[in-house]
Amino acid sequence: MTATANAPNRHQQDFDDLGRLLAAQDWRDADRLTLKILLGLTNREHQGWLDEAAIARIPCKQLHELDRLWQGASGEQFGFFVQYRRYRELGADAFIFADHVDWLLFASSRPVGFFRFYSDLDFGPNAPVDSPAGHLPARWYWALPWWRSLRAGGFGTGRGGGFWDPRLLDAMMLRLERCSAVGAPKAESPTQTST
Repeated sequence: MTATANAPNRHQQDFDDLGRLLAAQDWRDADRLTLKILLGLTNREHQGWLDEAAIARIPCKQLHELDRLWQGASGEQFGFFVQYRRYRELGADAFIFADHVDWLLFASSRPVGFFRFYSDLDFGPNAPVDSPAGHLPARWYWALPWWRSLRAGGFGTGRGGGFWDPRLLDAMMLRLERCSAVGAPKAESPTQTST
């Protein structure tokens, strides 16, 4: 069975490629491809970043499939629903969550926190062991247009160096909460075809 059993036809190749990248523990490229898939699912390829409205439109079935691939490759250390569980365990507090998953460069006192630059996240081969649960995927959160990055105190290159802004993270956690109520789809047998 391929990784695309639950993916729509136009994204099958991306889901297959993601499965291969994750199996090879190429966490950085897998993270970038995950964002590309999310942008495709929400028709935001041209924008290159997700906003709160786009996150609310991510199909649950595909979100579960992305999560299944990430969790399977990382020994259940990475994935969207891993992030959601940690968020809930930490009192549904986006600031505490971001600090816990090592996304913040430093957090002096709430609500002041500065984000790491994307290149400073842990993408090494031992990332599932060395990083806290939920550290990845992260590109969906880091990709910002230059003007939104500047507005958040960053350097116009994404979230890195910017101040704390929980809106996008809270939007994803709400989407994951709603999708968790739907439940993960059952895997299809190799003889079944995806529609």
